[in-house]
Amino acid sequence: MLMQPLHLSAISMSIFHLTDINTVILNHHGAASLQHEHDHLPDFLKEGQLANLRSLGAQAAKQSDTVCKLTNEWGLTYLAKALHQEGEPAICLVVGPFLLQVPDVNQLHATYRMDQPKRIELEAFYRGLKLISLAKVQSLANILANLDSFAQARIQELAPEQHPEAALQEHQLLLQPDEEYIDLIDLRYQIEQEMMRAVQHGDAEQLQQVRAKMRNLYDFSDRFPNQPVRALRNAIIILNTLLRIAARNAGVQPFYLHQISEKFAKRIERSDTIESLNKLMTSMFNDYCSLVRSQAVNGFSPLIRKAVQYVSLHSNKLLNLEELADACRVHPAHLSRQFKKETGSTITDFQQHVRIKEAKYLLKQGGIPVKAVAEKVGFDDAGYFARVFKKLAGMTPSEFQKS
Repeated sequence: MLMQPLHLSAISMSIFHLTDINTVILNHHGAASLQHEHDHLPDFLKEGQLANLRSLGAQAAKQSDTVCKLTNEWGLTYLAKALHQEGEPAICLVVGPFLLQVPDVNQLHATYRMDQPKRIELEAFYRGLKLISLAKVQSLANILANLDSFAQARIQELAPEQHPEAALQEHQLLLQPDEEYIDLIDLRYQIEQEMMRAVQHGDAEQLQQVRAKMRNLYDFSDRFPNQPVRALRNAIIILNTLLRIAARNAGVQPFYLHQISEKFAKRIERSDTIESLNKLMTSMFNDYCSLVRSQAVNGFSPLIRKAVQYVSLHSNKLLNLEELADACRVHPAHLSRQFKKETGSTITDFQQHVRIKEAKYLLKQGGIPVKAVAEKVGFDDAGYFARVFKKLAGMTPSEFQKS
């Protein structure tokens, strides 16, 4: 079976939803191409996990009909199964980490000479992990062994039998004319089109002008009598969807669309006053326009769009031109030339811009040391990070954070 990205996503998401355990798809280089995270690994364990995943991927590829299991020195267990692609190297699905037994933290503390903060972090991490019996491990392995024949199931919704009088009333309600609202509905859709065009051009000023026309057009208070906050919250949920679609039409990559949409979905749920929701709407307009201006790739060829997406998603990793070219299925030299031609930047310079943009976001959050920000965005040397940041941002990271 030829594994398409959508099919791989369905497989990994199904396993993740069933288990609530981290699930990752590894490409044939051993790098994560698709990842669902339930348990955030402590930073001091990440390098070891990377080595574990590569080892699992290599072994699973050699034993394509077998599910591989690995338990590392920290007591973390992983299951892996190779997935076949026609004419392509095998890729691998890995589920883990989870626990077969509770590790002895005292022994690990003595063996690895951990400081107290690391010990506390490790104990909290273990408390959050799934503790699974061998019988459940076997059941999970049985599922992984049959992934090559995985297919999305059709679900048919069966409606309960309805009383004839209730069915007649519902039918009559649906047939009631809504002529008095036709002009209003048409105007709403016209405003939506203007709003989406403004977002697609990243024009925040135009978007605010459109907003002035919207003030009474999205009043859903009749749906939620005496619940003005709920009515406004529902309207902003719809707005978040429309802005996301507009940004997608502008060519913003799905990774960034998911990030911004999820961010605002959570903020909408936490907002419980009319004032906070109105401020949130302003923030949504500005942030979506800013995202389009910085991330839209509509003007690029499919090849460069794919390269931009890959570099953006792996910006905190050491750039490997051969691996990038392999992911894009072209020769490295051709990719370098075409990237420079279309973007006006080298691949390395583009990655640095992406890193600094992410660093700015982290610095704005406050409370994160500059050195930690440097490490998170992929710089091993905080001094080098500071020099690159100043070159691209016009000030040092510390100055930016204070400003």
